[in-house]
Amino acid sequence: MQTHDVLLKLMCIPTSQYQDITKTSDGYYIAQEHGDIGYNAFLGLPKTPHDGPGRDQMLETWAGLSRDERLGVLALARARGIDLVGEFGVPWREGQDTG
Repeated sequence: MQTHDVLLKLMCIPTSQYQDITKTSDGYYIAQEHGDIGYNAFLGLPKTPHDGPGRDQMLETWAGLSRDERLGVLALARARGIDLVGEFGVPWREGQDTG
C-alpha cells in the first residue's frame, strides 16, 4: 500500500474516491479526487478523536505498519500540515520504539 493510501486510511477517508489530502492554512481539510488536477474536494474541519469503528480501523491499520512505514506516513502527514497524533490520536511518541 502506498504512503498516500495509508494516510487516507488512517484518516478514514475512502481511497476509492480520493488520492491525496492536505490541510489549508486556516485548518480545513481538502482532498484531491482521482483524475482531478487539484485539491477541490472540501472535507471540513477535524473532529475530536473518539471511540468507534473509525478509530478501530485506524488502530488496526497503524498496527499493521512497520516502523519505517509509520515514520513515512507521519512525515507525509506533517508535510501536509496534518497532525496524526494530536488530531487523530495515532498512538506515537517521538523516539518510541514501534518495532
